[in-house]
Amino acid sequence: MKFCLQLFFLLLFVSVSYSQQNEIYYNEIDSEKLKIEKQYVFSEKEFKSDINFVLKNDAIFTYLNKAFVNQGIYNKRHWIKIPLFNNSNNTEFVYEFNQTNIDSLTLYLVKNNIVTKAFKPKGLHFSQNNKSSFLQNRYAYVYDLNIAKKDSLFLYVKANVNDDSFKVVNVLWSKEKYTEREKDIKIRSTYLIVFLGFVFLIILLSLAMYFFTKQNLYVYYIGFLTVVFLQILGVRYFISPLIIEKYLFFGNNFEEMLGLLVIFFVMHYTDSFLSLKDYYPKVSKITKYAANFAGALFIAALFLRQYEWFFGFSYIFSKVFLLIISVTLYVFAFKLALKKNLMGYYFLIAYGPLMIFMGHFILTAMKLTNSYNPLEWEFVIFIEILVLTIAMAHRYYLMMKQNIDYQKAIIKEQERGLQAMIEAQENERGRIARELHDGVVQQIGSVILKSRNILSKMNLLHTKDSQELLDSLENSNKDLRTISHQMMPRALKELGITSALNDLLENSLSYKNITFTFEHFNIKERLPKKIEITIYRIVQELLNNIIKHSKATEVSLQLYNANNVIILIVEDNGIGFTSENNKKGIGLLNITSRLDMVNGNVNFEPSPKSGTLVTIKIPLQ
Repeated sequence: MKFCLQLFFLLLFVSVSYSQQNEIYYNEIDSEKLKIEKQYVFSEKEFKSDINFVLKNDAIFTYLNKAFVNQGIYNKRHWIKIPLFNNSNNTEFVYEFNQTNIDSLTLYLVKNNIVTKAFKPKGLHFSQNNKSSFLQNRYAYVYDLNIAKKDSLFLYVKANVNDDSFKVVNVLWSKEKYTEREKDIKIRSTYLIVFLGFVFLIILLSLAMYFFTKQNLYVYYIGFLTVVFLQILGVRYFISPLIIEKYLFFGNNFEEMLGLLVIFFVMHYTDSFLSLKDYYPKVSKITKYAANFAGALFIAALFLRQYEWFFGFSYIFSKVFLLIISVTLYVFAFKLALKKNLMGYYFLIAYGPLMIFMGHFILTAMKLTNSYNPLEWEFVIFIEILVLTIAMAHRYYLMMKQNIDYQKAIIKEQERGLQAMIEAQENERGRIARELHDGVVQQIGSVILKSRNILSKMNLLHTKDSQELLDSLENSNKDLRTISHQMMPRALKELGITSALNDLLENSLSYKNITFTFEHFNIKERLPKKIEITIYRIVQELLNNIIKHSKATEVSLQLYNANNVIILIVEDNGIGFTSENNKKGIGLLNITSRLDMVNGNVNFEPSPKSGTLVTIKIPLQ
């Protein structure tokens, strides 16, 4: 009796186990969108199994109760079995296989263990079988299916992927619902086109910045953007990846080939962007060596890509090497950020999403995660380019500001030198004026007095020759006194600019038969000494040129204060000027040099009187 019970329970256990092994978990279609979760997976390094083999050997499949299928990079050939039961009112459906980087993809419809339909292979190397619509090529491969109500069938998917991990989420749409999906994809494609235009615009702007700055930083950034632009074109089928493979000689693993170029440009760019040579010289050297190694490997890959083993190597190396380098540079960028380095902050923000994306990508490739990547590649690249572009513009602004500050410092030094020179000239003028007035003029006056006494004693004082001699000495003495007063006018020193200008006009123009008018108003107080001297010397320069060159008979001078701006207007009725050379000939350079010292400006224009009208403005500090 005991033996019979034991035998009964053993048979019961075996039957239950057998029934569990042969139980099929169907995906029940009861809505317009079904994310397939109940599926069976089988992977192998090489395709040794055909559809007949997998139909007869159901035990080779492993059951997965999750939407995200991830088989990593360890195998190249994959089978997925998807049981479907239609419990909806729809009969027309669209099956969406949303991994685009597939070399070949074949779908079989199976009912009662018999193939009812085998679709033509699609994928990267079967582009002639792909739907002409851009929708499926850029985001997923789609198949039209007919499933009767309350009917069941199996989808067998055969996928071949040479240079990527096998990761997919399968979705079944009703035919009507998929039209909404197509609209969403069109919008997404529009965004992608706009993004490509944005990248192209940034390339042009970076090119312009390079011509302005001649910095290699912008060359590396342009190279990086160009590679990204080409990757997007290929990955999203704006141009066929086959064109990239055949005509650009990048081979079947073009993404990894372009990845090596990305490493080359990004590392050189980051070295310059973070100024690693200034902060971490050894890290800078290592970064450059690693970048050049990636560049050399890219060149070598043009020849090595013909070997099968290189596909797996280039895939792993380009991803792992980029992650290692990115993490290393990220650490040093973090250190720079702690030192309040602005570019360090930008780097952390730009490469944060990329670090998450690459980390998850590698975990997926090694089959260490069961979750779909939370970040889209285009989104990651968009954030990176946007932040880096802002950083580059900010860097350009800081560089321009530094150059402007440097130029201002040079101008300031030049102004200091010019100011020192003008001050030295004024001091020298004052010294000479004092020497003339207190020395030579007094001595000549003394000579005139002695000469009069001597000539008087000799009864020669009233002779013609004696009078001519005395008159000559008197005129010379008067000229010296005038020169002395012009070099450092007493009126300017004691009474102010208006009295000094009035004396200057009187002494300069009266003897030349040139009539003049002088008007001044709102000059209630003495102006700063520097401004008074500047105005006096400028008027001297203008009057000298009027006397020598203008052939004028009338001169008008106005001086007034308008809202704390001293305005000087000098107008004559002479022959005027006709060219820039004439402007320079009337002392423009000398005048502008003096005005620079007091932040003033001058404007020359023809006068309504057919002469010259000079307007000078000097702000009061």
